[in-house]
Amino acid sequence: MLRYCKALWRNLFRREQVERELDEEIRGYMEMMGTRGGIEQVKESVRDVRAGASLETLAQDLRYGLRTLKRNRGFAAVAIGTLALGIGATTTMFTIVDGVLLKPLPYPDPERLVMLWERQIPTGEIGTVAPANFYDWRAQSRSFAHMAAVDPYPDFILTGAGEPRRLAGAAVSYDFFRLFGTRMALGRDFVEAEDHPGRGQVVILSYAAFVRYFGARAEVVGHAATLNGSSFTVVGVLPRDFSLAARASDFQGRGRFEVFTPLALASPPEAWQRGTHPLCVFARLKVGVTLAGAQSDLDRIAGVLQRLFPADDQEAGIAAVPLGRRVVENVRTALVTLLAGVGMVFLIACANIANLLLTRAAARQREMNLRVALGASQGRLARQLFTESMVLAAAGGALGVAMAIMGVPALVRRLPADLPRAAEIAVDWRVLAFTTVVALATGVLFGLVPLAPSLRTGVRSVAARQSRLRSALVVGQVAIALVLLTGAGVMAKSLSRLLAVAPGFRTDDILTARLSLPPRFTNGYKFGVGKHREISRFERDLVERVRDIPGVESAAFAAYLPLGGTDNSWAFQIEGRPPKPAGVYDSANYRPVSGGYFETLGIPVVRGRGFNDRDTEDSPLVVAMNESMARMFWGQADPIRQRLRFGGEEWRSVVGVVGDVHHAALGAKPEPEMYLPYAQAPNVEARPTIVVRTAVQPAGVVNALRRAVAETAPDVPMDQIATMQQIVYGSVGESRFQTALLAAFAAMALAVASIGLYGVMSYMVSMRMREFGIRMAVGASRGAVLELVLRQAGKLAALGIAIGLAAAAMLARLIASLLYGVKPFDVATVAIVSAVLAIVALMASYLPARRAALADPMDSLRYE
Repeated sequence: MLRYCKALWRNLFRREQVERELDEEIRGYMEMMGTRGGIEQVKESVRDVRAGASLETLAQDLRYGLRTLKRNRGFAAVAIGTLALGIGATTTMFTIVDGVLLKPLPYPDPERLVMLWERQIPTGEIGTVAPANFYDWRAQSRSFAHMAAVDPYPDFILTGAGEPRRLAGAAVSYDFFRLFGTRMALGRDFVEAEDHPGRGQVVILSYAAFVRYFGARAEVVGHAATLNGSSFTVVGVLPRDFSLAARASDFQGRGRFEVFTPLALASPPEAWQRGTHPLCVFARLKVGVTLAGAQSDLDRIAGVLQRLFPADDQEAGIAAVPLGRRVVENVRTALVTLLAGVGMVFLIACANIANLLLTRAAARQREMNLRVALGASQGRLARQLFTESMVLAAAGGALGVAMAIMGVPALVRRLPADLPRAAEIAVDWRVLAFTTVVALATGVLFGLVPLAPSLRTGVRSVAARQSRLRSALVVGQVAIALVLLTGAGVMAKSLSRLLAVAPGFRTDDILTARLSLPPRFTNGYKFGVGKHREISRFERDLVERVRDIPGVESAAFAAYLPLGGTDNSWAFQIEGRPPKPAGVYDSANYRPVSGGYFETLGIPVVRGRGFNDRDTEDSPLVVAMNESMARMFWGQADPIRQRLRFGGEEWRSVVGVVGDVHHAALGAKPEPEMYLPYAQAPNVEARPTIVVRTAVQPAGVVNALRRAVAETAPDVPMDQIATMQQIVYGSVGESRFQTALLAAFAAMALAVASIGLYGVMSYMVSMRMREFGIRMAVGASRGAVLELVLRQAGKLAALGIAIGLAAAAMLARLIASLLYGVKPFDVATVAIVSAVLAIVALMASYLPARRAALADPMDSLRYE
């Protein structure tokens, strides 16, 4: 390749020689005409003439190249189509990577935005923030221009406009939108006076809520909306393009908010607000302050709080994480891997185009020799061939952009629901600039390969060089295809094993729906068992109605549905055990459920009993746990009839041990979980999920379920209706997307590599037809000729597979974090992929080999 580049350089860019020739020509012209003017003046005139000639030459080259491609429509179609496939796939994947990873966050000076977290010093884990801590951080920090918090948990029920609807809400500090540099599309932002308890019932709408629920009527600003039974004044509407760039998991899957209200923290905060941790905190660094300097400032604040509040903050630090890094840290590896995969497909496409051009250059060798004999310079021929390559690149690039424009929206619709910044994925000027650079680089890349050999004389020497180059390109194609096929194979095997995981509950014929309870049920959010009897009464009445629906076998309620994206954990104390040191406590995931929940979902009761309708507010307090919790805290002992409690409440008796459930993810190890009856939950669970097991198709009972909810409580909206099969399937959406995309890239690579091998073997057969004729004339059988061709193809494929295996072994660790239950370099998968690739390579070579074996020896001897 280096030799070819040097030849091109000599032929195209001999500036010094051209300048010397120009000077000599000018001097001769001046002597002949007796011109006395300066040589530079004359030189400029000659340059002007030559520039016009160069433009005319370029136009001539373009016209000739287009005519040549028009005469060879088959070659042009294959070359442009292959190139468009490579550029289109690369552009599409780059658009996603650019929108999620590379494009700056859509805020002014996004590099100054950070998220602040409470950090557990012993483990280094980070978590959400206590309101009282946020209050102190904002008051004591010296490094931030703004610090704002969001509580992502409030829900609002919109009434007064048809059937009730649940709106996902967030409570934010008054300067939250100022921190992000956001201006309202309509109305105004919150003011500081509204960010205090009881100071104002005001709300800001997202643009989507403004359109969907209020008909995009501008007069809604300044008027009242009934939310949660109270009147709120709409003071502003966010712009259409505003999005809160954060991981959905930071907000328990609640990343798309429809309404915002003031956070309204007490000043100073109450003592209990240091023990609860609902807030996500954002901050903007002051100009000139580095992240390291801000972290030192936060460490100082953490030290002060540790001394002042040892019961809550003794083991707590503060971590500042750049917002841009936080948003994408969970998806960076997957997206970079997919971009590398499509890049490999692009390289294979380029190699295929280079092979096509090599074949075409060999066929045009007589034409080149004739043009040289007629006086054409090698530089002139080089420019002509290079122009044709750039025409192909431009056409392939244009078609690739068209494919990307059509493919990106279709691909975005299939992205995982929790992919951050998905709304910002679009084909824009950045993507078009990338595609332009790729198309130009592609024209240079596959234009250089056949260029220098085509300018040499001697058909045999050129053919030999081109044959070696073709073989090297095919070996590279096979190697890259094997890497992609291996990656797709282990990803598919990982997904298969993930889907084979027993979730610990029944998935067939289970319907789920989320309900949102208005404030009249919550009784002022009082803490303690028996404080929310209205909720218990509603749930009992609704379950009785639902159980009477034809086709329903059982029904129950749960606060946190498995694989539903939300979770909670509580600290507890076991009776008879010594108290833990300050800041240390036992904890487990917290699961309020109603009677019949284990039976409805098919969760086995291993020991003891489950819950029933007799476990009410007035009966003895009970609790059940999963096997993981029993093993962690009781070991081999039986926890039945042991007691535990939350905080200062009464002791609860352990009445049952149930099977483990994969709650967070199918690939995640089950964690300790404790279940308690809904009626005995000490806190408010205002977003319960009803779970219904049916004897018919679950979709057939949805309307009856809606009627049952409306008859029980007309002001309770129902949404997020899904079967458990859909929930389980959706929980592996990211793995499915990655596997499907990588498999598509691998299939492209295999197809293009096979075409490339077929082309090389076809050309090799055509070049050796005289040899095959001589062999058969002196007694070689047709089988021997067939074996000879297939053996050569097998050598190329074997060398490509060997190189591909080495590359796959080195790159395996890149996808290790994306796999479940499979080693990155899985021997069985590699063996199958190698065998498949070898078979495909031999099949691609069989037709050229068969043509050589069936040729008539006399025709082969006359072949030129």
